[in-house]
Amino acid sequence: MANNKSNNFKIFELEKNFNNTMVSSINDRLIEIRKKNIAQQLSGFQGCGHKLEKVTTINGIDFVDDASSDNSDATWFSLQRMNKPTVWITNLDSVNNMSDNLINAILEKVKFVILQGVYNSDVYNLFDELDIPSAKEGNMEDAVRQAFYAAEKGYSVLYSPCSTGPTEDRGRSFKVAVAQL
Repeated sequence: MANNKSNNFKIFELEKNFNNTMVSSINDRLIEIRKKNIAQQLSGFQGCGHKLEKVTTINGIDFVDDASSDNSDATWFSLQRMNKPTVWITNLDSVNNMSDNLINAILEKVKFVILQGVYNSDVYNLFDELDIPSAKEGNMEDAVRQAFYAAEKGYSVLYSPCSTGPTEDRGRSFKVAVAQL
């Protein structure tokens, strides 16, 4: 006998009274109803702001807002999804915040790093040791401009802070700086 928690409609309990074709048809119809409901719900989904959000393309360079990536794992995930050589703008403030996976993704994907805001010299030195060109910029406008000059046609500029902070403000600041190019 079926458990009422897993079989509220007791459809399969009725199977012995109906032929298998009838039960199968009902089951298929229930699955189809669920699929339509899921499709309707997903069709209105706008996506998550500041998570791998393409801002624009300028001179063949894509600008991507990933301001919601505020830790090593989130930034690693984003770098893994980059399918072009990448100039990475980050607010990384400690080498202790970097996982081995993130370092491997940086070595594989990143062609230039821009440390934006207050930085730690250990972080800057790490990129030097990894033989990845890097620069320091105090504000977002200068960081975006530097990224634009460091990138080539076919590159992406990814803003993924890899540190905690106000996601909305940082993402908006990145978008405004890109618009000023």
